[in-house]
Amino acid sequence: MHLVIEGLAPWDGRYEFDLAEQPPSTREWGFIKRLAGYLPMTFWDGFKGVDPELICVLAVLALRRSGRLQAEEVVDTFNRLIDQPFKDSIWFEADDEPVEADAGPPATSSNGSLSISGDGSRTSSERSALIPPPSGIPASATSTSARPASVR
Repeated sequence: MHLVIEGLAPWDGRYEFDLAEQPPSTREWGFIKRLAGYLPMTFWDGFKGVDPELICVLAVLALRRSGRLQAEEVVDTFNRLIDQPFKDSIWFEADDEPVEADAGPPATSSNGSLSISGDGSRTSSERSALIPPPSGIPASATSTSARPASVR
């Protein structure tokens, strides 16, 4: 899975960000908790609800994981991202690999996907629906059926 940032220079790009392959570290959970207010047990509620602050935290974590930010730059970068217009700036893309049957709910059509801005989503063959991690987040009691099909 990838997180895409568009129109927010100097961070524009496509960043690998797969919570199933690399679950959040303790430091990353701290950033999620302090900046967006979510704990491991409440994380999927915010993710399903496409909470803009949570998506911005995930964006700075993707930037940090890719080496674009140091830990001490996360808070300042988060504060810059949340002050920008959010419409069509940050979204997730699924990899082009086939989805296993137990990986979660089926993807929705581009007309039925959730938009971060609340508006209708674009129809583009380049953007895929979110594929939730098959194993979930450690310490999460939320079932995979409660996860979103898309965050764009």
